[in-house]
Amino acid sequence: MRCPDRSGERSRRSTSPAVLPRREWLAGAVSVISLAGCRSQEDAETSAARRRRTDVPLRVVWVGSDADAEILTRAWSSISEQPLDVRVVEPPRPIADSSSDQSAEPPELNVNSDLFAKASAADVLIYPIAMMSQLVSQKSVMPLLNQSSNADTPAEIGEEGENVFASEDRTTIPVALRIATTFSSERLATPMGGYLPAVLLGEESSGVSLSDWDSYEAFVKSSDGKCCEPTAPTWAGAMYLWRLASSLTATWLFERESLRPLFTEPEYVAVLEQMRRAVKASVDAESGRTPGEIYTAVANGKLRGGIGFPQRNRAFATDDADTGETGGPITLASLPTGSSSRRAEQTQLGLRLDPSRGMVDPFMLVGSMASSCRQTAAADTFINWLAGGEGSEPLYRGIGEFVDTKTVPSESSNDPFENYRSWLSKQLSDASFVPTLQLIGATEYYAALDKSVRECVHGDQPAKDACQEITDRWARLHRKFDLPSQQRNWRRAQGIS
Repeated sequence: MRCPDRSGERSRRSTSPAVLPRREWLAGAVSVISLAGCRSQEDAETSAARRRRTDVPLRVVWVGSDADAEILTRAWSSISEQPLDVRVVEPPRPIADSSSDQSAEPPELNVNSDLFAKASAADVLIYPIAMMSQLVSQKSVMPLLNQSSNADTPAEIGEEGENVFASEDRTTIPVALRIATTFSSERLATPMGGYLPAVLLGEESSGVSLSDWDSYEAFVKSSDGKCCEPTAPTWAGAMYLWRLASSLTATWLFERESLRPLFTEPEYVAVLEQMRRAVKASVDAESGRTPGEIYTAVANGKLRGGIGFPQRNRAFATDDADTGETGGPITLASLPTGSSSRRAEQTQLGLRLDPSRGMVDPFMLVGSMASSCRQTAAADTFINWLAGGEGSEPLYRGIGEFVDTKTVPSESSNDPFENYRSWLSKQLSDASFVPTLQLIGATEYYAALDKSVRECVHGDQPAKDACQEITDRWARLHRKFDLPSQQRNWRRAQGIS
């Protein structure tokens, strides 16, 4: 029996399946491509939106006053939608307040440890430079992001397409401040300040040359004591360190290997003794002033000269700021160096004169990223903005501890503060700087130093006894904070691994 011929049926079946699946495949492929394109675009937009999220507060620990923290918050909110969660820590050096009771006891250095407790739950830390060593020892700070990585950092784009947070490249930070904020060859902070003390000469003393500390002492006496240096509470210790830095070229503060304090060495005692004589011969023999108070007194003609610098928006505990008098322009000069006898000996022997070294204020404010930072890009952007980004001007006008050390000062300005900035920029371009008190518990070391120096220059304690007291107190602090740890931190602060 012959089988039925089904070839036509097979032919018809083979035609249909060969054509229809192909059309379906093409239609499906177009759909897939369209969906993939949409999804890719959505992913890019979602990723960009995620990078620009502004709903998570940036946690900032601010060592300063509540009023200054408010200035910081307002300035930031004017250019960013990201909120700040600012936790305020009382500063080590009390801030002058026009409403304070001037009959109250002189302010003492605050040595609380709130900063170190709060650092473990923060994104950004703004604190005095002297506290860096302890933060490093507790692994509470991380190195700053490389400047080259900022191209990938999420940015806030303004109407003209510019990055409103961007400041100048960090390499424009003066060399002295880069040295001060470098720890074991790593950049750990961005400076917000940078004040240095200057010799201030009023109009009638503008021609006086004070090249060494002997000539400075002679000028104090010849001016009937109308020449002062900062010896107010919390400032006397810094003034002694500034004198030491500009006078000595030997090992700085400690014996290198043992970390034994060197204050009982003859040259350290001699520097304090000369400081004591100068203060006792001045009108500030009984009590001292701050650098800003001295600057104001020289500007108003109350003093013929002194050592200090202008401090913006700070009420001073004297009547000089309210007199309305003026003593004319102020001449600014570097601190004297060494002694006249040593300079004469070096000149006679044809030797190079000892260079004058500088030291930043131990309580200069700096900004770092906390190790607990959960928003590294945002934190880096914020720190970069603090250092001079667009909209940060209110910080430098309203916060006394902030001083612009990056932008070029106006050469033709009659503003005394601009004149000081012009002088300051030259001083900070010098690499001859010694490290400040980069120790664990630095504020306690500084408090002991400041107390002994004040008791010497304003009291009856001889310089030799005061130096012995400083040495004994610092040796006890070495034991309290573990000597091997202090030795390691001190070497790292000087770039020695």
